[in-house]
Amino acid sequence: MSFDKIVVENDCLWFGETRVEPPFDREKIDALLGAPRVDEWDVEFLGKNEHNITCLWDELGIRADTDNDDRSTYKSFSVYVKDGERYPHSAAGTFTGKVMVGRKEYSRCKMKYDCLIHELKRGYFHVYTFLIDELDSIDAGDKDKYMDTLIKSSRSVQISYEPPKPKAKAAAKPKTTKYKLTKCDEPVLVFDNFNFKLVVIEQLMYKKGLLTPKFDIYEFAEEYKRRKIDVDEDGYEPIKESLKWFKDLQIPARLADEVTELLFDGGLSVYHGIYPFWDGEDEYFDVTRISESELSQFKNLKEAIVVSCVSQAAIKTLKDHGIKIS
Repeated sequence: MSFDKIVVENDCLWFGETRVEPPFDREKIDALLGAPRVDEWDVEFLGKNEHNITCLWDELGIRADTDNDDRSTYKSFSVYVKDGERYPHSAAGTFTGKVMVGRKEYSRCKMKYDCLIHELKRGYFHVYTFLIDELDSIDAGDKDKYMDTLIKSSRSVQISYEPPKPKAKAAAKPKTTKYKLTKCDEPVLVFDNFNFKLVVIEQLMYKKGLLTPKFDIYEFAEEYKRRKIDVDEDGYEPIKESLKWFKDLQIPARLADEVTELLFDGGLSVYHGIYPFWDGEDEYFDVTRISESELSQFKNLKEAIVVSCVSQAAIKTLKDHGIKIS
């Protein structure tokens, strides 16, 4: 059999035009893909010996691993998308079609970066890979140390299924209103540019702890009741509810005197409260301009530390106000 794509959806996989739902029965998958080459091997892991059964479709460039607790089902699939040297127990061939998550090719999806691995979650599926084109983001020492592993691993995309766990009936939690905003009964700062407001919030909320509550997206999601916010799934895009929270947040004008410096950088904590897995590769949080009126509120602002995410026009406005740029 041959097909031109493998698609990961929330609740199923597509092999070409054939929809396959979990649990992935070995007999059904083998009937669909053809009889595999079966590779059995042992490995010691955490002091225990594990017996693995791996099924390989060499011509298709696909590998499937059985569930150690249920040998009649497959728990994960590895799709070999590039030619080159591979680890033992890999399929010999290369998949000639596309691996997609929803409507996007996997390499174009926004992924969570964690310990050299790029990962995204789609429903009960996890997609793992190494994106070699992003090696520039890895420290030089790590790059040298892990280069062989990175290159070999980048040749495959692993798709694993984690069945939903039965939910234990939780004890009723007291209703919390930590993130309920109330109207200020004193003068507040006025902003013409929201992204500049975020830079100010970073200083007052996260660095100095003067603006409360210190926003935590996971706490906010747990408290939010109008819909279920799944940070690990929704966080690859701006979360509209947290974005609105920051837009509606009023900052007492008396706190302006506490702002003596500002940091312009893609790694600000406030950004991850809105867009948890933002990769910094677009201009979503760039401060493109700062108005004279909003800047004039900060009489004690003496220095701006510029790393990224700010335009030359905004920098000029800061300089014109006598603010040191470093």
